[in-house]
Amino acid sequence: MRRLLIIMITIGFGVFLSACSTVLNTTTQDVELKTTPPNAKITVDGKKFGTSPQTVNIDRGSNHVIKFELEGYESYETQLTRKISFWFWGNALNGFIPGMIIDMFSGSMYNLLPEAVNVELVPAKVVAPVKKK
Repeated sequence: MRRLLIIMITIGFGVFLSACSTVLNTTTQDVELKTTPPNAKITVDGKKFGTSPQTVNIDRGSNHVIKFELEGYESYETQLTRKISFWFWGNALNGFIPGMIIDMFSGSMYNLLPEAVNVELVPAKVVAPVKKK
């Protein structure tokens, strides 16, 4: 009976660790976006996401371009880059190939870096009109 219990716990643990990135990491990630001064318009991959500061929840499966725009300031653009997550390697360590495949197709095998973007916007340069003689 005890041996059966140990086998069941071991199997349950193995199933839990399969696709562990999908279970523990999820397929989306919260990224904190802040600007100085606040209230800059935020676009992620060309889609409007409101104004700063805020935390946006975006897909882990691909890189993302984030743009901040505020009247009177130069626009600022940066990229969030996906990197393979620590949790993905849990599948490799327990030898569960189907879990790795699930994590690859769901995009949960990645983390987006940086996890927070803090930007100090630069005032736009005012060009004085040239006087004609």
